[in-house]
Amino acid sequence: MSQAMPLKNRVPLGTADTRTPPREVHRARPGRRMPVGVSSAVKAVVGIVGVLALWEVVVSLLRLPEYLMVGPISAIEEFFTRPSYFVENAFITVQEALAGFGLGTLLGVLCGAALYYIPAMRHFLYPTLIAIDTIPKVALAPLFIVWFGFGFESKAFVAMAIAFFPLVINTFDGLSSVPNELKELARINKASRWMQMTKIEFIYALPSIFTGAKISISLAVGGAVVGEFIAGSSGLGYVILLANSQVDLPSMFAAFMVLAAISLTLFFLINVVANKLLPWRSNIK
Repeated sequence: MSQAMPLKNRVPLGTADTRTPPREVHRARPGRRMPVGVSSAVKAVVGIVGVLALWEVVVSLLRLPEYLMVGPISAIEEFFTRPSYFVENAFITVQEALAGFGLGTLLGVLCGAALYYIPAMRHFLYPTLIAIDTIPKVALAPLFIVWFGFGFESKAFVAMAIAFFPLVINTFDGLSSVPNELKELARINKASRWMQMTKIEFIYALPSIFTGAKISISLAVGGAVVGEFIAGSSGLGYVILLANSQVDLPSMFAAFMVLAAISLTLFFLINVVANKLLPWRSNIK
């Protein structure tokens, strides 16, 4: 005869025993993950180093003469041979690019907003802006030199002309993409037009504006170099022209690498500012 089940272990008739034997729960220990920004920077550095290594290997394997192509090692050695020469000229180019970018950003955002909020201006001016944008900016550089001379201002205005158009288009597109539901919600809550613009429309358009800014900053650096090509006695554009006249490829490629470093640095700085100002869009790359 089997032993009777203890009262505390009995289950009432007509009910299922849903008790399960106790099990040890293993919780995964949170690993130390690298911050997203640091991880992206590390990946970018690894990619750049990989491209430079591939470039050096190709130049070495093909045994190209120095008057046709040099590797990154030769360019880096040339940079450290005359670091002050490249740094001083890079500082001039950065000043011109930042001045043009700042002015282009201000005018571009204002013009894009005007195109959105003033329909008459949009219908008449937008096609004109597109037509002007199709003109190669190199062709406009001599005009700015005639207007502003051979100094700092002409290079800054060339950079501004190139940086201006992406911000106009991105600002206009960002404001145009605001959902109608948000506008209706603002009207229902009797928000003023100024409140609707500043609290909804421009906030919603900020990611698009920052996208245009990241495009424009690299274009502004290129615009400053274009101005230096045409009428420059200093700056990295002048360094490239001088190296070209002397068939000095190490100096030329050193200037190229400095320009690339400047553009990448400014691009990532704008990206950092965008992620700080737009925490809800922290996945912006």
